[in-house]
Amino acid sequence: MSNAVVQPLTADLELVIASDNSGAIGEKAHDAVNTPNTVVGYFACRVAVMECLAAGGEPQTIVMQNFTDDDAWKDYQRGVGLVLDELMLNGLPITGSTESNFASLQSGLGLTMIGTRTVGEKFEFTGDEAFAVIGTPLVGKEVLDQPDKLAPLSLFQRLCRMDSVKALCPVGSKGITFAWRAWTKRANELDGVMNLEKSAGPASCFLIAFDKENEERIREVAGSFFHWLTPV
Repeated sequence: MSNAVVQPLTADLELVIASDNSGAIGEKAHDAVNTPNTVVGYFACRVAVMECLAAGGEPQTIVMQNFTDDDAWKDYQRGVGLVLDELMLNGLPITGSTESNFASLQSGLGLTMIGTRTVGEKFEFTGDEAFAVIGTPLVGKEVLDQPDKLAPLSLFQRLCRMDSVKALCPVGSKGITFAWRAWTKRANELDGVMNLEKSAGPASCFLIAFDKENEERIREVAGSFFHWLTPV
């Protein structure tokens, strides 16, 4: 998973572009993880929309690149629709393309979320922030088997809108430590209550930065999904 790219659009707006992909996950016999294509579409969109929202973007358009087959398109689109329903983003246009000339042995999907944000919406770390992990690192079949540990999209959206939360960062396949260092541009070791190096797959957890005096309120909102994280 990569961070969203921000590009100038107008004098007042910037483009926010985020993406995710899935390979060998789906309904084909040779897939490494067998799961319905609707689930694949859901999680690909989940990652991209979290990246977009974390960068301050308002989602505008979704682009899907379907390498599976023609029949998979409607299921991928259905999975995307579940994400949009969850975030009350109904009506977003979806476009893209399907590889229909040649058959593949394994499933493949790429998804891009295009959003916009107001120019100047950028957070700068001061060194005084407190940090936490929301959710648990999960990958592959764990995502399907432990849904109670997966950070809810609705919670991510709510924390995005809280003034006491300064910034958010979805965690991907390289784990919490890698994501935190890339996000903060700091090289600290981290102390936490979970495996900080494990893949978080489709952004099963995310990082938040907040003012220390607001921890009690954030813990109240996040509930059991809140896990402390301390730079040392």
